Amino acid sequence: MEETQYLGVQKQVQISIEHLYAHNEAMLEKIEEGLNTYFKPLPVVGYQGVPGAYGEQATINYFQGNWSKCVAHEEFRDVFEALESGEIDYGVIPIENSSAGEVLDTYDLINKHNLYIVGEEVVKIQHNLLGVKGAKLEDIKEVYSHKQALSQCKPFIRECGQIKSVPYVNTATACEYIASLNDVTKAAIGSKRAGEIYGLEPVATNIQFNKYNSTRFIILARKMHIQDNCDKISICFTTAHNSGALYNILGHFAYNGLNLLKIQSRPLLERQWEYYFFVDIEGNLQEANVLIALSRVEEQTRYFKILGNYQKYK
Repeated sequence: MEETQYLGVQKQVQISIEHLYAHNEAMLEKIEEGLNTYFKPLPVVGYQGVPGAYGEQATINYFQGNWSKCVAHEEFRDVFEALESGEIDYGVIPIENSSAGEVLDTYDLINKHNLYIVGEEVVKIQHNLLGVKGAKLEDIKEVYSHKQALSQCKPFIRECGQIKSVPYVNTATACEYIASLNDVTKAAIGSKRAGEIYGLEPVATNIQFNKYNSTRFIILARKMHIQDNCDKISICFTTAHNSGALYNILGHFAYNGLNLLKIQSRPLLERQWEYYFFVDIEGNLQEANVLIALSRVEEQTRYFKILGNYQKYK
C-alpha cells in the first residue's frame, strides 16, 4: 500500500514537471544558464561609497581580498549601471538593516535592472560620532550621515538636543566631507575605520540604539550562480488586484513544503495602490518542489521574476 502511494506521488511530481517544462521555458532557460556557474576568479567588484564605507567592509568580508580591483561608486544606481554594462563583475549593495529596516532604493533598483543576487553578507554596524581634532560633544551643531545611519542613531541625536541631522549620500563620504571642512561644530556618523582613514576623532562611540545593529548586503551579478549549496531564493511578482490573490500565491509555497523567509512590498507606480512583492524562500532551483511552486506562482501573477538563488549568510 505504501509503495503504491509512493509511486502515485512520483507520477504526480513527474506530470507537474512535464507541465512546467511545457509552459515555463523562459524561466527554465535562465535557471539552466546559472547552473554550476561559479564566482569569477579575481573579479572587479563595485560598492557604493568611498573607502571606509560599510559597503567596502562588506566587500572585504565577502571576497576576502580576492579581487583584481575594488571600485567605489557614488550612488547605488551607479553600481547597478556599472555591473549591467560590464564595467564590474560583481556589485555589493545594502538591502536591509536590523534596526532601520529595508533599504527601499535597493528593492526598486534590483527590479529595474536585469541582474541577480548571488550571495549575501551581514556586517555588524557600530556607529560613532566623529569630529575634527579637538571637537567636543557640546561643540557639535550638525551631524552628517546616510539617512539609515541617522535613523539608527536617532535617540542619541535627540538626547543631545542641539544637534541637527543632515542626510548625506554615505557614512564614509560624510566623514570625508567633515574632514575637509575642519569645523568643530560639524560631525559625521560612521565607522571607526572611516574615522581613522579621514583623520577624524571619536566624540562618542557605539551611538546606535540597538547593540545588535547589523546590515545585510547582497552580492549582485549579471547571471545566476546556482550550486548545490544554494539554499535561499529571492523572487519578485505582482498579483491581480482582487481578494485572496496574494493568499493563493503564498499557498503554493506552503503546499510544496517551502519555508517563507521574508516578504516586502513596493509601490507599482503605474497602478495606484498596487504593489510589487519581493519574497525570500528557502530552497534550491534544482529541486522539483521548488520548480513546481514557482511555476504555479508565475501562472497566477501578472509579472514574475527570479532574483537569484544563493547561500544564506551563516
